[in-house]
Amino acid sequence: MDKTYTWLIRVFVVFLIGVCLIAYLNVKKKPSLLFSIPSIEDLKYKELDKKRANAEFAAKRDYTDYEKFGSIIFCNASFNSRIESANYSKQMDLYISGKEADLSEWDTAIKDYENERSKCRDFNP
Repeated sequence: MDKTYTWLIRVFVVFLIGVCLIAYLNVKKKPSLLFSIPSIEDLKYKELDKKRANAEFAAKRDYTDYEKFGSIIFCNASFNSRIESANYSKQMDLYISGKEADLSEWDTAIKDYENERSKCRDFNP
């Protein structure tokens, strides 16, 4: 056989294997890159997770600034971001568990953050 035919057969076999793999994943209800469309709930959950991660990052950054500069502004901002992060986590639990979600843990965390925020003081004038 000619090298061109051998090359064409190999390309066809690789293409056929790829099509069979995509079809198998779709039959097994696993997410596929080509044929699955995320639901609105999935997109909303991912959006909340991204917001939660951003709020946690802001809380860590502001607390580091508070430790560095000692200003009450950074302390309050840090705890406000922690409260925001807890609220997003609470909403994510609602999406996962629905009506059976136990949100008392998040309510307690939010109250604790609010109490800690009231203790913020300037320590480096």
